[in-house]
Amino acid sequence: MNERWSKFSTGLLADRKITQLMTITLGTLLIFSILSPNIFFSPNNFKSMSYQVPEIAILSIAVMLSMLTGGIDLSIVSISNAAALVAAYVMRSKSDTTGSESLMWIIIACVLGILVGLIAGAINSILIAKLDVTPILATLATMTLFNGIAIGMTNGVSVSGLPESFMRVGNGTFFGIPTPFVLMLIIGGAVGVWINRTSLGLKVFLVGTNRKAAQYSVMGDRKVIAWVYIVSGLLSALAGLIIASRTSAASPDFGSSYILLAIVIVVLGGVNPMGGFGTVTGVILATVVLQMVSSGFNALRFSQFLYLAAQGGVLIFVMILNVVLERRRVNKSISKSLRS
Repeated sequence: MNERWSKFSTGLLADRKITQLMTITLGTLLIFSILSPNIFFSPNNFKSMSYQVPEIAILSIAVMLSMLTGGIDLSIVSISNAAALVAAYVMRSKSDTTGSESLMWIIIACVLGILVGLIAGAINSILIAKLDVTPILATLATMTLFNGIAIGMTNGVSVSGLPESFMRVGNGTFFGIPTPFVLMLIIGGAVGVWINRTSLGLKVFLVGTNRKAAQYSVMGDRKVIAWVYIVSGLLSALAGLIIASRTSAASPDFGSSYILLAIVIVVLGGVNPMGGFGTVTGVILATVVLQMVSSGFNALRFSQFLYLAAQGGVLIFVMILNVVLERRRVNKSISKSLRS
């Protein structure tokens, strides 16, 4: 057991970007704990963060998958809202049921919500993988489409008053750990295994590294990209269901700033925007960092507008840092080759 843990920790720390993120995480924790020990460094605050981190982390993992192929998915939030609205509408329409029948309709509603995510992901995959529409334009169009459908479904009004049994998922605990956090770990672990331990997942990195080479190989780059956007739609739907469960409502315009936040998290998490490199661990750590910054700003009574500025500042800083470090790495390798 100790030997396995040693191999895992050694491999994890071998990734320079993960090590940097761990340092940033600990540094952020230390700074806000010193500045606001009574509010930030308290069990209630950490419990609150553990309920808020999963939804944006899962959405960020969806963005990560598209970025690994050199694309991007701007429709994640609109997909999550549409999936949540469909599930909420079904649950509300059967709100008079009780017992096992109520549980059955909750399951049916969640399955329909997930189906919405899969259909939306399939639409993105057809546009991008089949018709060769640029990912940013395709998902911008579908984002508008899904938003319009969601608003049209409810006339812009939120669907609230969801069953208590459904709300327990987003607000309950599993052996003392918030259930959404457990779900995030399960989903993150499943995605990590898929992209690192399966042939289809490994092809995602290959497509992102060199799309031209992938096109002339027998690996089927279109199939890989299609699956990526379908899985992205699935993850978006799951995030939407978790959000609806936690807030006991579904809204067509919930989380309008989440797409920017997800992109910041993915880049901060070490994912290469050009494709070919990224880890689920890095994305989850980056989500924790930005959630700590948000909670720290609240504890210090800073304006949330300042937090939005901080997101942009973090994105600029990380991009500059990545460029500087990459140039140093290239210069070192050139120097070594010249010496030899």
